[in-house]
Amino acid sequence: MKKMFLLLMAVAMFASAFGLQVGMAQADGSLIVYEGSLFVWGKGIVFQFDAEGYRNKDVKNATIHIGSDFYDLFCWVLKEEGKIVCNAQGGLTQFAGETGIIYLGGQIFYVIIPGRAGAPEESEESFTCESGVPGADVTFFTSDETLETYFISGSTLAEVQDNAENWLGGYLISIVEIGELYCGQEPD
Repeated sequence: MKKMFLLLMAVAMFASAFGLQVGMAQADGSLIVYEGSLFVWGKGIVFQFDAEGYRNKDVKNATIHIGSDFYDLFCWVLKEEGKIVCNAQGGLTQFAGETGIIYLGGQIFYVIIPGRAGAPEESEESFTCESGVPGADVTFFTSDETLETYFISGSTLAEVQDNAENWLGGYLISIVEIGELYCGQEPD
C-alpha cells in the first residue's frame, strides 16, 4: 500500500512539473507570451502579449489582480501584428513595482506594474516653425484593431494631446503614443 502511494505521488509530481509553463500559455492552438508593459501618457498602463496565430477574438473578460483587488483590463487582438494589447486605466501606477496577476483568456501571467514615466513635458515657450506647422505624430488604436499614425498640430505636447483627443470617437478609439514635436504639414 505504501509503495502504491509513493508511486502515485511520484507520477503526480512528474506530471505537474512538466505541465507548468511560466510566462506562456497555450490558447486556441497558439502560444501566448507576455512581452512587457509600460505607462503611456493619456492612455494608462499598456500590457503587450505576443499571440502569433491566436484565433480567439474574445479577450473581453481580462482582469488584473493587484494587492487584494481586481481591476478590469480592456484588451484587443491585433491579428496582423500577432499581438494582444491590454490597457489598464484608473491610476494603477500607484502600485508601481508591485506584482500583478493578469487573467487573460483563461490563462495567468505574473507582471510587474510599471511606474508613471511622467506627463508630456510642457515647455514655457511654444514650439515654432519658420515653415510648416508645429505638431507631433500621434499613434491611435482603431476600431479595426490596428494602429495608425497621424500628424496632429500643436505648439506644445499638451496641446497636441488635447487636439488628438478631439479626434477620438468612431474609427479612432484611443491614443497609444505621442511623438516628439517637429515642424510638419497638416493633412488636407
